[in-house]
Amino acid sequence: MLKRRTTPSARVPNKSKFRSDIQGLRALAVTVVIADHLLHWPSGGFVGVDIFFVISGFLITGLLLREHEKTSKISFADFYRRRIRRILPVAAVVLIVTVSAAWMLLSAARAKSVSMDALWSMFFGANWHLAMTGTNYMDATSAPTPLQHFWSLAVEEQFYIVWPWLILALYAVGARRAWGFPRTRRALGLGMGLVAAVSFGYAYWETAVSPAIAYFSTFSRAWELAVGALLALFATSLAKMPDWVRPVLAYAGLGGIMWSVFAISPTMAFPAPWAAVPVLATSLVIGAGTGGDQKFLAPLTNPVAHYIGNISYSLYLWHFPVIVLGQVFFRDQGLFYVTIACVLMTLLSVVSYHLVEDPIRQSSWLEPANRNRRSMKPLSFSMKGQIAGLCLLALAAGVTTGFALDKERGSASVAQGAPNNKPLPQTTSPAEKDLTAEEELAAKVGAATRANVWPDLKPTVDELTRSALAEEWSKDGCLGLEEKAMPDPRTNAQRCSYGAPDAPKTAVVLGDSVAISYVPGIRAALEPQGYKVLVYTMQQCPAAKVSVLKLDKSPHPQCDTFRDWTWSKVAELHPDLLFMTSVHSPTLASGAEGPKFLEEWGAGYSDTFRALSGTAKRTVVLDPPPGGVALKDCATRISKPQDCKTTVTNRYLDLQTIGRQKLDEVGNETMEFVATKNWFCTTSGDCPSFVGTTPVYADGSHLTAAYSASLGPLITEVLKLAA
Repeated sequence: MLKRRTTPSARVPNKSKFRSDIQGLRALAVTVVIADHLLHWPSGGFVGVDIFFVISGFLITGLLLREHEKTSKISFADFYRRRIRRILPVAAVVLIVTVSAAWMLLSAARAKSVSMDALWSMFFGANWHLAMTGTNYMDATSAPTPLQHFWSLAVEEQFYIVWPWLILALYAVGARRAWGFPRTRRALGLGMGLVAAVSFGYAYWETAVSPAIAYFSTFSRAWELAVGALLALFATSLAKMPDWVRPVLAYAGLGGIMWSVFAISPTMAFPAPWAAVPVLATSLVIGAGTGGDQKFLAPLTNPVAHYIGNISYSLYLWHFPVIVLGQVFFRDQGLFYVTIACVLMTLLSVVSYHLVEDPIRQSSWLEPANRNRRSMKPLSFSMKGQIAGLCLLALAAGVTTGFALDKERGSASVAQGAPNNKPLPQTTSPAEKDLTAEEELAAKVGAATRANVWPDLKPTVDELTRSALAEEWSKDGCLGLEEKAMPDPRTNAQRCSYGAPDAPKTAVVLGDSVAISYVPGIRAALEPQGYKVLVYTMQQCPAAKVSVLKLDKSPHPQCDTFRDWTWSKVAELHPDLLFMTSVHSPTLASGAEGPKFLEEWGAGYSDTFRALSGTAKRTVVLDPPPGGVALKDCATRISKPQDCKTTVTNRYLDLQTIGRQKLDEVGNETMEFVATKNWFCTTSGDCPSFVGTTPVYADGSHLTAAYSASLGPLITEVLKLAA
């Protein structure tokens, strides 16, 4: 049997008085998270989640240790009943309201996506769902799901599926081996420390290899909760701390948190190693207040921070749906939008805290009928009625608002793929019949920028999925999306040949996903002229000779090798026509940004143009599209075409200028630069989301196959390819 001492110093202290400093930490954490999501400031606002993880690990582990000290066991039934009462009721309300609002406001495709997100969130798998879909190349420019923030809740609950069993197992080993209480406590500390160390090491590795997955991974985040657990384990030792040391440690920790909030940025390696700063800083604050008074810590212990800490869970759950869905109503996300969002999320949080979260948490719901429940309150019918009334009120308000706005703006049908069939205004007179392809396209682009109603889009908004991309990409796999299925991109490229195999002329397309998006138009222009088109493209690998990172900020070791291979193949083939293009906004492996990015990109252009000079009879450098918005995110039940119109950025124009300059420096008459801005925008720089009845982009940067194919006559005309 496990020998237990009876001296107070040997035990985990009993539940102490209310920790106002921890409530203040919760208030600080939720405030910086909201500021990050709403204002995109401060740069490290996302570390608020790490603060929550440490707090959770400390409180929950302390509860488990105290229970075992008191009863020599841990009741898993009681533990999970408490977790359900604490977590599920408000989460369910938020999920129901958010999904209902999504179906009332968003396109059907996006509403279905939100519904699937809600399902994953309800069963605490949101983090892995985001890890699987968050790095999806097609969704790189998509708007965030209003339920994205549920990932942190999923990490916690997955952690607590395992954590109580680990603690109990260590206690059982100590009892079986008769280690005695101190030795068992050391074993607990060793076990928790090992979990923290292994998890941190794994997080460090995964952050370097696959940052997007590491951010959401339970295995890469477990160490943060384990650090809080270690604080709970050593609470007795911390309680002996001299009182004069406490404010020093607390303010040192608070300073570390504030440094993290303002100095850490999304470009830094996270969660390892940089999450260690807010985690350790939070540990200092919690440790300083363990077993003693929280004196001289007014920033965390004041009444306002106390109340925000009380409602912090509800506030965290409500804030992101309000922010994301609010953007449907406010395209200009200025001060008015920020004010309305703050007021609405606060009101929803206060109501749900007082009517749902706190009453259910303190109730006897789910408790056995024979349990002594003197400290708990029965969940009365009136309380259930209040909760049901709250849900019905929220749904009724959403329905009324949604349909009222829908009727007012008269464009509800676009989100369901059945847009208003009212024709666009005529821009040419019957006499103007002999327009060039370029003039005809310019007229259509201009008309689209002035449209006030949605035309009958084909493909529809709900069809703007992967299937709307170029078939060479979406069906034939010529971008090499599945690296495991296609481990050698060179073999993949060699099979991507289009047109007659014995065609007298050959064209090659080099670049990344933007290049392959042009392929339907290039094929439409070239194949009738007797060309065979070879597609040598690779995901996230630009034609310019620069080393890049993938979208998830992980290294892209295949890119440089693949680019060198394409150059050698072009030199070997000596094609009649060579096209090259690529996205203008990759993440450089060097980390260069601003002017340094332009300098490195220009140098990469120079190296590429010189290497390929003379390898083809004619080389065409196509400017990429300027990019726009993802219609499946922008086109809602209450939107108008003007809401989804964008403008050309200065960065785009700067990169266009650099491309021209570097090509001119080569001085090869067989190489030419083709500016494509006017294929997508007016001369003044206004860019519609559709032209005629065709959506321009399948997402926010890749052309739809339909629009790309429609550029065939223009490419033929611009390059003077017609016989």
